[in-house]
Amino acid sequence: MKWVVFIVLISVGLLLLWSGMLVVLGPYLEPRIIPGVWIWDDAVGGLTTAAAPTALTEPELWITFLGPEGQHWTLAAEELGLSLASAPTLARAYQLGHAEEGVAALTARLALLHEGAVLPPVLAWDRTQAREQLRDLAAQIESAPQDAALRFEDGELVLTTAHTGRRLDVEAALAQLEPFLRLPGSREIALLVEELPPQIDDAEAAQALDVAQSILTEPLKLLLRNPYAGDPGPWTLSTASLAQLLTIFADAEQIEVGLDEAALQEFLLPLAKALHQEPLDARFHFDEATRQLTPVQASQIGRELDLPATVARINEQLRAGQHHISLVLQETAPAYPATVTAEELGIVELVTVGESYFGGSSSARDHNIRLGASQFDGIVIGPGEIFSFNEFLGEVTPEVGYDESYVIVGDRTLLGVGGGICQVATTAFRAAFYGGYEIVERWPHAYRVGYYELGGYGPGFDATIYSPLVDFRFVNDYPTPLLIETAVQPATARLQFLFYGQADGREVEQIGPTWGEPEPPGPPVYEYDPELPAGTVEKLENSHAGLRAELGRVVRDAEGHIWHEDHFQSHFVPWVARYRYGPGFTPPPGAELVGGEP
Repeated sequence: MKWVVFIVLISVGLLLLWSGMLVVLGPYLEPRIIPGVWIWDDAVGGLTTAAAPTALTEPELWITFLGPEGQHWTLAAEELGLSLASAPTLARAYQLGHAEEGVAALTARLALLHEGAVLPPVLAWDRTQAREQLRDLAAQIESAPQDAALRFEDGELVLTTAHTGRRLDVEAALAQLEPFLRLPGSREIALLVEELPPQIDDAEAAQALDVAQSILTEPLKLLLRNPYAGDPGPWTLSTASLAQLLTIFADAEQIEVGLDEAALQEFLLPLAKALHQEPLDARFHFDEATRQLTPVQASQIGRELDLPATVARINEQLRAGQHHISLVLQETAPAYPATVTAEELGIVELVTVGESYFGGSSSARDHNIRLGASQFDGIVIGPGEIFSFNEFLGEVTPEVGYDESYVIVGDRTLLGVGGGICQVATTAFRAAFYGGYEIVERWPHAYRVGYYELGGYGPGFDATIYSPLVDFRFVNDYPTPLLIETAVQPATARLQFLFYGQADGREVEQIGPTWGEPEPPGPPVYEYDPELPAGTVEKLENSHAGLRAELGRVVRDAEGHIWHEDHFQSHFVPWVARYRYGPGFTPPPGAELVGGEP
């Protein structure tokens, strides 16, 4: 019992001694960290906050990252962007034993002197630097998945096997790393690496190889399901050609094997041109007695090769093992089939007539006029459509049947194929003029032509064409279709364009034509020709005076409102007389000489 009392007395004495010392040492300890405080392995107790930073050392910390194939990378704290923040670290250490007051402060300080305290440092972490380090590791770890594939090698199909890829989630690795940065020493972290499977595995590639080999087993034959008489075909691609066109590509789910679409379309283009047929409208005559249409030319359904659909069908059926494949054709119905009626079209009457006379024409010019006019007989122009003379005229060549007749070329009258066609254009112009149709293109002749003034028509009531640059065009601005018929009266050498449709009450007022004073031609031209007999002369061209003329028109609707108001200008250039003379002939004074006798 005495010993117990003794020990208690000693303990109380020591406590009073320590307390007294702490009280006495209070002013000394006030600016200092309480003795017994450590920052990890660094003793900072008894140091002022001004002197303590020299006692702090950077944290000794190493992280070893483990890769998926036994790789390891060891990085120090500073490499991971970790550094000691001395000011907040010492501020935290100073708070121990200083945050309390009175007896609590004495108790806290006694505890620190007796037991001590180890604090972790306050660390600053640059996540960007750590992220860059992890990205460097990712570059050494990651690999893209390799899909299984087929390729040609030395003319043979070769299968390339698939490989799994890897990916390191850097942000997830940062989160995995962060807890290990709070303790000193060495740590190991097994990086979580995601495996990336290939989209196309070896089994799918093997299946595609079977398809490719099946495509190359025999030639491909392309057929027409319902050929027309005279159609070309069939067309065959050899296995060597198929091998050149074969393409192998992978989408998101599988390997696709087939013929290269662009190359296949290139191969099919000549076929498309050979098989293309525009729809052909029927042509009609209108029977004014029965008010019915009589077809004078049958209609024809149009046809064209559907390239995208044909390419898709070829690839689809080749994959299915088929090598006899029909082309995909699209039919286009004509706008006016032979079965259409006058009632359906709204054609009920003769709307207008245009005419011209060609008496005195040569047999070749007469033939060309009749042939040219026949190209327009029976055509139908829909409401709002533009009539183009050149479009319906087509080619003017000997192969079509045109003869040589005189045409104006520059300042000469020369033989040319199709002379007389402008007579047809002039007649069509007059019909459109009197019918009140909107005329959008009309060109005058450069020189006066006597044929176009026969029948009482004054100068300027004509139209010339020169395909494809010079055309005659008008709009069918009636609410119903326009049926054009042409007719030739041999007895009077008269050509007519008859426009059938349904009148809408419009009225046409002709103004003129009017013209000014004649413009006299220049002096005659004499061209020397040494092949002519001596002393002879031949007349090549008669002279014609020039002239300016204007033809006007006012078109009013049924209510009298002006619809169209036109002014058609013509300037006919003077035309000089032209002669050809031989040796020994003396041209008259004032003549213009071309060449000349040596």
